[in-house]
Amino acid sequence: MPADRLLDLPPPEHTPEEARRAADEILSRPEYDWSSGDDRPLLDRVAEPLRRVAEWIADRLESLLSGLGVEVGGVPTWVGWVVLALLVAGVAWLVWRSRGTWRSPGVPDDGADRVLVSVEDDVVDWESEAARCEAEGRWREALRARYRVLVGDLAEREVVGDLVGRTARELVDELRGAAPAAAPAFAAATDLFEDVWYGGAPAGPAERDRLVALADEVRAAVEGRAAGVAVPT
Repeated sequence: MPADRLLDLPPPEHTPEEARRAADEILSRPEYDWSSGDDRPLLDRVAEPLRRVAEWIADRLESLLSGLGVEVGGVPTWVGWVVLALLVAGVAWLVWRSRGTWRSPGVPDDGADRVLVSVEDDVVDWESEAARCEAEGRWREALRARYRVLVGDLAEREVVGDLVGRTARELVDELRGAAPAAAPAFAAATDLFEDVWYGGAPAGPAERDRLVALADEVRAAVEGRAAGVAVPT
């Protein structure tokens, strides 16, 4: 600004001290107190961004309907809340459905659908595999091999049908219909196998011995069924 313009300014009506007091008074108001932070309840602070999302969804729905030629006169915010709740519920449902495919560190991935038997399994000597894994201290793999031996025995006895592409739970359901007396022990053996192989539960000689005992119980029940002998349960 030119110097001659500055000379034309009216003299100040307040002294510097009065201006300083006025500034201090203005800045002392609550809206200018930034030192105390946000003292709202936690629920209000969490709900605020969700409210904005719900409002944004309602605005987008209104724009969408207007683009389709539907005049709604404004979409209420509660509609946005409903849509947001449905989205959250959908995500939660997907997470719940996918929980069966989670793997703990160190647990082999045996297929996202938990297929127990693949085409390549037919060429594996599972009894030798079990013995080899146990000798090497690989108890998780050994437990899987012993469970696979049991499943193969049931297939040879024609208690269960084709194994390829099947899951352990499908075999449990099939055995329950074909040999009910053997079903409880086989279900317990399946639970043990799945807890170790899929769930990352600890495996060792104790788990091996328990699976062997359950497998013997299953075979005894199946043999009793074939001979027409009542097997205690």
